[in-house]
Amino acid sequence: MLDSPSRHIESQAEAPRRRVWPALALGLCVLAGFAGWRFLAATPTPGTEASRAEPPPALTVTVAPAQQRLMTRTVAGDGSVVAWQELVLAAEIGGLRVAEVTVEEGDHVRAGQVLVRLEDAVPAAQLAQAEAGVAEAEAALGIARTDLARAAELLRTQNTPRQVLDQRQAAMQQAEARLASARAMRDEARVKLEQTRLRAPYDGIVLKRGILPGAVSGVGQEMIRLLRDGRLELDARLPELDLAQIRPGQAVRVLHGTREITATVRAIAPVVTAESRLGTVHIALPADAGLRPGMFARAEIRTEALPRIVVPQEAVVFRDGAPAILVLQGNSVTQRALVTGARQDGVVEVLDGVAEGEQVVVSGAGFLTEGDRVRVGPGLAGR
Repeated sequence: MLDSPSRHIESQAEAPRRRVWPALALGLCVLAGFAGWRFLAATPTPGTEASRAEPPPALTVTVAPAQQRLMTRTVAGDGSVVAWQELVLAAEIGGLRVAEVTVEEGDHVRAGQVLVRLEDAVPAAQLAQAEAGVAEAEAALGIARTDLARAAELLRTQNTPRQVLDQRQAAMQQAEARLASARAMRDEARVKLEQTRLRAPYDGIVLKRGILPGAVSGVGQEMIRLLRDGRLELDARLPELDLAQIRPGQAVRVLHGTREITATVRAIAPVVTAESRLGTVHIALPADAGLRPGMFARAEIRTEALPRIVVPQEAVVFRDGAPAILVLQGNSVTQRALVTGARQDGVVEVLDGVAEGEQVVVSGAGFLTEGDRVRVGPGLAGR
């Protein structure tokens, strides 16, 4: 009876020990299972090694070949509208008062039309005097011819010496010379009188009127500035490398604001400006262009069709701000830098980066990088 309490105490002390052993056994089992899983995971299998050596294709794409195609390029330039030929009409005679100016700026004139009239009283009087001198010389020549004929008749009948005949011949020659001089003076007076009328040498448009009635003319003084035949041109400035593709007669699209004008290349200037490396192309504008000298316009010239290497526009991607393209090589792609030219009808001209016949990625190119493996879909371009 006395031993009961002590046994009870011993049994209470042994109870926790009996509960610890099952927990330890369970922990050992968990550790053993984890170690086995790690062992199995670390053991390579044939399928795992193959997948690591050759990763699966990243994307199914379409491809197309880089190929030659006839393309026209558009060369652009800009410049000012100028006169085809600008004529400066000046006074040929000085010291005369301007009596009348018959045109205003912007007027259309015809060849031979009087534009400016100077006072002609003095030139008209000079012409009258010259004509009188001609009449006098003609009368003197008539008398000299009569005297010569009479002397020749007397010499034939031997009633006058030879010396008289020689004198009559000399007098006639002097009379002929005086008549020629008088006629020359008359013609000069006529020209001076005509110079009091400033006439249009060609059809055209008056660009500027530089004199007013009442002013006194000076020799060489500008009076009228005329646009010959009303023809205007656009002097477009183009880079020197584009000039080789320009030919006279090529069609040009001229843009001025919202207005679009069809024009033609007339000529290419033979000199390139050394400072800017720009050349000038003279573009003939139509009569109904509606432009005026001094206006600024843009020209777009379509060059002749030439064979070019082209790729679909969708194949061109931009990497680091520059155009690039992905070329199919085997089952993977290679990224290349691209130098592009004109764009036309869904294709892009390739100046450098791809050779003819190479397969380039079209759809899906934007999701690929250098070395990615791809799968080419069935029935696609370039297959």
